Amino acid sequence: MCTALSTDDAIGSSLLDVLQERFTRNLIGGSWRFPAAPYDFEIRSPVDSEVIAVVPLSSRFDVAAAISAARAASAGPWSAPAERADLLRALLDHLDRLRTEIAGLQSAESGLSPADSRLVVDVTLREIRQDLARGAAPAERPGVVGHILSWGAPFAEALTSVWPALLRGHTVVVKPSLRAPLSAAFLGLLAEQAGLPAGVVNVVQGTGPDVGAELIRRRDLAGLGVRGNVRTTTAAARARTGVPLQLVRAGGNVCLVGPEPTGVATLAGHVARLVGMNSAGGVFALPLVVVSADVAASVVRALVERLAGVRAAPLPSDAVRARCLARIEALVGAGARVRLGGARVPDDVEHRMGWRVPPTVLDLGDPRSAAAVLHRDTEPIGPVLGVLTVTDAAEIAAALPPSCADGVAWVHGFAGHRVPDLPHGRIVTGPAADLAGALTIPPSWLGRAR
Repeated sequence: MCTALSTDDAIGSSLLDVLQERFTRNLIGGSWRFPAAPYDFEIRSPVDSEVIAVVPLSSRFDVAAAISAARAASAGPWSAPAERADLLRALLDHLDRLRTEIAGLQSAESGLSPADSRLVVDVTLREIRQDLARGAAPAERPGVVGHILSWGAPFAEALTSVWPALLRGHTVVVKPSLRAPLSAAFLGLLAEQAGLPAGVVNVVQGTGPDVGAELIRRRDLAGLGVRGNVRTTTAAARARTGVPLQLVRAGGNVCLVGPEPTGVATLAGHVARLVGMNSAGGVFALPLVVVSADVAASVVRALVERLAGVRAAPLPSDAVRARCLARIEALVGAGARVRLGGARVPDDVEHRMGWRVPPTVLDLGDPRSAAAVLHRDTEPIGPVLGVLTVTDAAEIAAALPPSCADGVAWVHGFAGHRVPDLPHGRIVTGPAADLAGALTIPPSWLGRAR
């Protein structure tokens, strides 16, 4: 039986007040526990820098306790495939009922607009429900899978990361990003309310050097999923613990516009919304448009027009903003031309979070240009859209980043023309009047082969 939150619990501060007691603790073995050491961390709204929650700063002792609880939960009803499927179905039903509250919390901690946050939640739940219908073979040796998350769209990050492990019968220990730690804790609470056995979902808050590093170091995990920047994924790969890794690379999504596009204004509106969501490390991030030279001028003009009216979601820290601006500067130094944005927004001294960068459109030239090569080989961050112009479909492959295998290609305007071979995890073709209908999650983000 699911225990839903009161219908009086609204989006925003009242919901945060209801959940605050849980947020100050870790979820370990079905109970909300204070960390072994008495330290905590203020979570501030990226919109106005007000403190919205306090989370614990945990240590390796808390990680060990969570792994022990997760291992104990592997037995019992969770080990029976039929019962497990029923429990996961109950979880999705519970998430469906509370999608408004989930979207509100995600908006509060990430700075996504309420509409964009709801779009992320709706698409994520739709894709996860479809994945449940596909089923999955149970793991031969169920165990504990660790998860290190990024910050872009935190609910989507959390659910898509743990879902493949839960579906196969593993239990999980989740380390959210301190830049957006609340959605993962809420997911843990909702899993508890939906009836998942105690210890199946554990959430340990803390820093990368403490909690993240301990998960990377452990040799007794059945797997480790890492969503993060290059530094985090590289550290996980170098640990050489023998634990199977699922390193999902962000930044591989691309919109490919052929020589005969229709509805360019609608397409530009979809692109502008994804860029404005600013989740450069997330599943729906869109850092690159590749466009046929025949229509490049009109497409770029439409993109600039639509993005000029967008106020992008804020970045979570000044350090992240500095990395974003440094990359823009490097791309311009390599020959990229700024079509929109590219400037620093004046600091607001009253804010400690919520650092904004205006939506930026960079004309990278053709795939052989120095700017195109630099864009391909560097990590995307912030509301920055690179535009590549091609005269031949054969040029496209060389322009794509290695992470495209973990991405989606939205292909538009190739009626009567051969669509080039693409290495993307998922390809969506044709015009889309509805952005939600076009959005999808690549197979690798759900633990599946292409």
